Amino acid sequence: MKTYEVKHCHINSHYGNFILYCFNYGKHEDENVLVFKKDSQNERPLVRIQSACFTAEIFRSKDCDCHEQLETSLNLINNNGGYFIYLLQDGRGAGIFEKVKGLYLTETQGLDTAEAYDKLGIPRDPRKYDKALDVLKYFNINKIRLLTNNPRKITGLANAAIDVIREPIEIKATESSYEYLKTKAIKLGHLMHQFGDNPKHDQ
Repeated sequence: MKTYEVKHCHINSHYGNFILYCFNYGKHEDENVLVFKKDSQNERPLVRIQSACFTAEIFRSKDCDCHEQLETSLNLINNNGGYFIYLLQDGRGAGIFEKVKGLYLTETQGLDTAEAYDKLGIPRDPRKYDKALDVLKYFNINKIRLLTNNPRKITGLANAAIDVIREPIEIKATESSYEYLKTKAIKLGHLMHQFGDNPKHDQ
């Protein structure tokens, strides 16, 4: 089992005051996990597990809902207490380079994000959540209200004996993000009322 080291500090952000924890697993930047913690008296705290999306969260790309999900989650956790777990696994775990290759195929060949990953020979969602489980274990949490639209997250945590109640975090599609969000719903199985909330899962 890979060990980790934990350090923390206070952070005063645009979304509120949090305790920022860094879980470090090694020398590479993407081996860190960041956790924004706000004290909660709820025995089933609010939790968001979010994978990095540098294009949207830092550079404000309009083509997805990742920045809006980040803002919404941090505001909710600031108001209600809980944990925002940030995993440095961009491109749904494939990495930023593969993500850019996929975006290029989307741009030049008209493929959606699922088709682009298929063409590149990448699993459509290769993310892993074992480090998020380490965080929950570190804070002695086994019951959560999980902010997610992704059934895979719920299943992954439930399979590790985490008692999960889902809290939807649906962002209304814009003209720029509509096709991406529709693909997440129809081909990646994300639960979204605006696309019928009855997605088809990967073949």
